[in-house]
Amino acid sequence: MELTHTQLKCHEDKMKKKILIISIITMVALSSLLFIKKEDKETPRKREISIDTKELISYTIDGAPTTKRPNKEDGYIANKIECENDSDIMWDNDNWEVEITDSKKLDRCVVDFPKEESTLGYRVTITTNNIASLDSLSKATTNGGTVVIYSLETIKNVSGCNGTIEGDTLIISNVTNNVTCNITLELKTLANKIKIEYPPLLESPELNDGGIPSLYAGTDNQGTTYYFSGNGASMKNWVSFAGKKWIIIRINGNGSVRLLYAGDGNDATDIGTSPFNNSHDHPAYVGWKYTVGGSLEADRGNTTKSDAYTKVEAWYNSLSTNDKNYIDTKAIYCNDRNIASGFSYSTTATFYYTAHEKTYPDKKLTFNCSNTNDKFYNFGLMTADEVEFAIAAYGTSEKKSYYYLAQDGTSSITGSSYWWTMSPYLYRGNGNAFVSLVREGSLTYEWNSHGDHVIRPVISLKSNVVVKNGDGSGTSPYEISL
Repeated sequence: MELTHTQLKCHEDKMKKKILIISIITMVALSSLLFIKKEDKETPRKREISIDTKELISYTIDGAPTTKRPNKEDGYIANKIECENDSDIMWDNDNWEVEITDSKKLDRCVVDFPKEESTLGYRVTITTNNIASLDSLSKATTNGGTVVIYSLETIKNVSGCNGTIEGDTLIISNVTNNVTCNITLELKTLANKIKIEYPPLLESPELNDGGIPSLYAGTDNQGTTYYFSGNGASMKNWVSFAGKKWIIIRINGNGSVRLLYAGDGNDATDIGTSPFNNSHDHPAYVGWKYTVGGSLEADRGNTTKSDAYTKVEAWYNSLSTNDKNYIDTKAIYCNDRNIASGFSYSTTATFYYTAHEKTYPDKKLTFNCSNTNDKFYNFGLMTADEVEFAIAAYGTSEKKSYYYLAQDGTSSITGSSYWWTMSPYLYRGNGNAFVSLVREGSLTYEWNSHGDHVIRPVISLKSNVVVKNGDGSGTSPYEISL
């Protein structure tokens, strides 16, 4: 199923409003100009015309007339436009293209390009609280002409100029001098931005095996959750937070956004390694917190922190007060210690936890956490269920998964290192407790709890966190604010 992301659609709709000079219409319209944004990558459509398009528009560069358009990279800026027959057109200084507001037939226009931005002209400069949402921050027009600014976000208000707001469009009319408009946008929350970029699909009856990156709807203890699945190479689920990069796992049922630690985007191992629990000779040691008892209920007493918990807690405590203010403390992290069907708790005999039957072979995955004492808050690790919902399967190397890939979309973000989930897997009667691990994109349980492996914290950002900038890719992650 091919998806069309809403942000791209929004841009396409916006460009339908902008009458870009990309095709030739007739010899009597100014829109027969063939000026486009990227001449090196796009070829204008050619149609037979009976007039030289160079006669319709020309330029002045530093006051000297020319028919050759200057390069943006040379430091010039369009400052004003003068048309013989009063056409109302704009020059977009960011996208380096012409737009028409009102064209007059057989008109000829001159676009003035100085290098000094203080030169008097008919230029509109924009300041805003979210640069990425606007089509341009600088446009020049004719004397008394009109400048139109298009936005991906709703425009709340404008100050500094006589602008008229029409939904996601700002119209500045009768421009007779250089002006600066300050636009305040109604920023979208991170959760809403994700759902706009990836319109949620119904929960798939079969796991996404690496196909098109998608957002699926499911349920957790707090409501409807939306989780990423599929090929992570081009997935736009990256966030910048607390000086590091993070990968979005899902939108939790309470609206917060769950993130997996990604380090600098190339290496997610810098927090270091730790045993899950240095001890391994009792079933209790599969616990994120635990009490060494003689029953499952006693093990869930949670009086002692695991070594992995202590490692993540130390990292969490190193965050600034401001960073912690972004973190949702009510999101649930599940250390599911329920016993798999057909087995019973024992300190001397082998038994499996539900991670075994949920992920292999029955695929009864869930985001729900059924036991209150298995629910933890503030921070956690990824669960085996979340790993499989993303793409993986026990024993299957999934090198297309978002949790495996670095920001380049090809290499491993943890190299060949194992890293811990927080899902108990097995207790062997010979005295070895096992917790699920991930290595080379594959779920495994090759090491018992005292193995020393990478720690990748998982946190959740508050539901009211908004996106300031970025497109969600690994090289341009979402930049956020409260």
